[in-house]
Amino acid sequence: MAQALVKSGREVSAAVALVRERRSLRALSNGTFVVYLTAGLDVARLLTGLERTAG
Repeated sequence: MAQALVKSGREVSAAVALVRERRSLRALSNGTFVVYLTAGLDVARLLTGLERTAG
């Protein structure tokens, strides 16, 4: 959900805050995922060696 909010134009901090507000303060407690949101998925793929899969 947070990634979709970011892709739709929200700032990462606003997207994270909204998800936590609607779900739980413990939502998105994985700091690495929040870093991925900040860096962008393309950068995250480069950093982790992930490859795109044909869909």
